[in-house]
Amino acid sequence: MAVKNLLIKNNIYDGVRAVIQASQSGVDTYYYTEARGDRYYYSVTGSTQSPTLETVNFNAYLSFTMSGAVTYELQMIPMGTGDTCFLNMSCTAVNASGSKGYLSKVFGGFRHSGSALTRIGGSIDYETKTDFTTVGVSFSASGTQSVRMVLTGQTSEVIDWDIYVNYTKGYHTLTTGGGGGGGGTPWYPVPPSA
Repeated sequence: MAVKNLLIKNNIYDGVRAVIQASQSGVDTYYYTEARGDRYYYSVTGSTQSPTLETVNFNAYLSFTMSGAVTYELQMIPMGTGDTCFLNMSCTAVNASGSKGYLSKVFGGFRHSGSALTRIGGSIDYETKTDFTTVGVSFSASGTQSVRMVLTGQTSEVIDWDIYVNYTKGYHTLTTGGGGGGGGTPWYPVPPSA
């Protein structure tokens, strides 16, 4: 009996438009960004079944200004049962006069068990340099639906943010047997049609 191996296929996508919802004091704002990345599919060699999406990576950029000691919550990565995400992001901020700055390198990830969205290893690592007292970035679970990024401002400061978005989302269809978007959620952002 012959053993059939998997064939892995990479489809690059570019010009994908993502919509990221942000909330501040109950007011929703929508940010639109174009992104690029890779989609990796697998299929069993010799099978007539359509290739199944296994993982995607996503690279984009966000920029916006916040004023005062406000908090922005951005719903960044939709998650479903069996999904994982790996964060590797960079965040920079500077005040209006250019007298204070903030840098943070974010490393970590989440997994979705079906009943909980949990940080892998229990925490996210932040390597931070700052001239501010309260400005910061953090990542947490937004219920079981998505990974949330929270940005915090500072009293009497107008702050310009640059967020370099980089994450990889795994659907783990090899273990779950799912198809298309993996664990039951559609993959996002959707690439342009071929």
